[in-house]
Amino acid sequence: MKSIIKVGYMGIPFSNSEEMAMVFSKKFDLHNVELVPLMSAKNVVDALVAREIDYGVLAVENKYAGIVLESLEAKKGVRNLQELDLLWSPIHHCVFKRSPEDRVTRLVSHVQALGQSKGNLQRLYPGAELVECEDTAYAAEMLAGGMLPEGSAAVCRRDAGEHYGLFLADENVEDNPDNMTRFSLVKLE
Repeated sequence: MKSIIKVGYMGIPFSNSEEMAMVFSKKFDLHNVELVPLMSAKNVVDALVAREIDYGVLAVENKYAGIVLESLEAKKGVRNLQELDLLWSPIHHCVFKRSPEDRVTRLVSHVQALGQSKGNLQRLYPGAELVECEDTAYAAEMLAGGMLPEGSAAVCRRDAGEHYGLFLADENVEDNPDNMTRFSLVKLE
């Protein structure tokens, strides 16, 4: 029986990091892969160090919002962390609400998504508070599960909002249409 190869990634299912975990797995011809959602870069690196996963996927840089500090911090001081590959991926964000008539006073997402969409979000939802959470897809999950206050909307991938049965209010809200994030595939030597 073939052993399972565990690939940990930032976020949860329907996150950009999950998609890149699939891309890296295919590129490196990894078979019998289990994708492991670990929410944060720190959790990915900690799981590598504890040998709970074989590979990790980290978002490391956005073309416009810059270095992903969460990943930079997580990698600090970790010996023998090997970067196997770096790939750019187009990133598009959508705004989802619970229902069409909801008035948006709060936009919830990962700090990077909020930074990549800040201008359009302020234009589309003047005065709305930008609230950071651990992951874009997690914002959609929390919204659908009633874990966010009334007036909240999630900024996430289209498939995440659709998966959770939310109403698509605005699509492609990133400030730059050619928005891209670079992801890294890492492992311990």
